[in-house]
Amino acid sequence: MSQTAVQRFYRYHAYVYDSTRWLILHGRRRAVERLELRPNSRVLEIGCGTGLSFRHIVRRLHGANGQLVGLDFSPEMLARAARRVTTHGWTNVQLVQTDAAQLALPEPFDAILFAYSLALIPDWTAALERAYAHLRPGGRLVVLDFGRFERWGPLGALWRGWLRLHHVETLRPYEQKLRELFGDLDVAHWLGGYNWTAVGRRSA
Repeated sequence: MSQTAVQRFYRYHAYVYDSTRWLILHGRRRAVERLELRPNSRVLEIGCGTGLSFRHIVRRLHGANGQLVGLDFSPEMLARAARRVTTHGWTNVQLVQTDAAQLALPEPFDAILFAYSLALIPDWTAALERAYAHLRPGGRLVVLDFGRFERWGPLGALWRGWLRLHHVETLRPYEQKLRELFGDLDVAHWLGGYNWTAVGRRSA
């Protein structure tokens, strides 16, 4: 899977993303809660897509005192996110188009979120390393993504195959890499491996 292939895929899916993905992308609100945001938090969402997580984040920030940066590699997905930001009048949301594996922003963040995006990134190890480098000491990183469907029997293989057709790789050693980066890591699995949430805190 290449970054170009993913970008090409979302060039077309951007227009139907919001109307279809609500059926399968569960747990965003819970993931944002695990960030433990404060009103003045500086937050980065990597792979923000059309901005489906934004409302859960912005409601926990206080005007210009808190800031959200939404990052994505797809200009089409970011265009939809920009429309969402304008519609809601969020003045503390900034959008950035770049490759997560080459992330280089000028200021660190108090909290970083990957919500159903890490498994789409070809160079996911570099993306995690760059995210860790942008996290303040004491900051929290939360990953929410599809699991391996361990307890789904034959349906698990079908789900994994369907997701792979959509450029989602569920079998990579994500947890192992996160444990290399974070000494303090909490991992929870939901609904028999449908999805998983990992919370890492960078040591102060």
